[in-house]
Amino acid sequence: MLKHILIKFLKDRFRLIIFYLINMVCVMTFFHLNEPANDEIFYPLSIGLFLLTVYLVIDWLNYYQTNKAIELMLRGQFVELQPHSEEQKAFYQLLQKNISEHTRKYNTMKEQKNESLYFLSHWMHFLKTPVSIIELIISKEKTEDATVLFEKIQRENKRIHTSIEQALTMVRMESFETDLDINAVDLLTTLRKVINGRKRECISHSIFPVIEFDEEEAFVVTDVKWNEILLDQIVSNAIKYSSLKSGKKQLIFKIERLGEYITLSIIDEGIGMPSYDVDRVFQPFFTGENGRKMPNSTGIGLYISKKIADKLGQTIAIQSEVSRGTTVTIRWQAAENHLSQA
Repeated sequence: MLKHILIKFLKDRFRLIIFYLINMVCVMTFFHLNEPANDEIFYPLSIGLFLLTVYLVIDWLNYYQTNKAIELMLRGQFVELQPHSEEQKAFYQLLQKNISEHTRKYNTMKEQKNESLYFLSHWMHFLKTPVSIIELIISKEKTEDATVLFEKIQRENKRIHTSIEQALTMVRMESFETDLDINAVDLLTTLRKVINGRKRECISHSIFPVIEFDEEEAFVVTDVKWNEILLDQIVSNAIKYSSLKSGKKQLIFKIERLGEYITLSIIDEGIGMPSYDVDRVFQPFFTGENGRKMPNSTGIGLYISKKIADKLGQTIAIQSEVSRGTTVTIRWQAAENHLSQA
């Protein structure tokens, strides 16, 4: 190792040594030309070489310590690196910065991997249930009316479809930033599209959507596709837990303009939830007390909504009261109408 480092040291200092020797020759030549009688060469040459040697020895001690540590680190040994020169300090700071950046990226990737495995295991478990139920329906209920069987299978198939859609949404969120198109979007248009997509469910459970807003347009700054997914998840939850109550129910979409912001409150008349569950509804796979009443609850819809809202710079909050219903409030940055036409 010593020989290897010494060779590198001499290579690094080769130009300096040559320049110094040439400088000595030039100086001695200058004095000899001014005083031809003075032919003393050995004395100034020895002084010059001595000073060069002293400099190289001091420089070598610092160079050797740092490069020895680097060599040991390259061989996989843990050594504390101590830079001496300003150049070494600069490279040491750069190295520390790169290490910190790579450590941060590694930890992020590790968290994402663990999260993916966590979601995958839960989704596989959730998908197993409707598949087993369909198998049971087919094998043991052949005497039942075909229409009833079809409805049961269709219900379980809907569960599978919803779960797959949520899984695909989570996969797409891994590349969220590359699939983002922030623009001025009419909230009313998106809201009507989401409601129409859930029209059959609303009719089936006697739920009547009502939009409360005095204006004709409500432009917000967001991504139209992700914003639609966010709203659909919340509306799906509202319908699901409203269906547990009998009779006619309203699902109110109250839009308000508050200065530079626009808020939407989605108010259902469902079964609500206890206060101790409200703080945890944005956690993945948390179904709470209502999850026992609704076997097809995945506990992922509100988690997806919260993740999307955070990435879009929107805020989302939830309030609920048992037997009275739940209110989910989302806030967007308001946009001027003309931006949507640019």
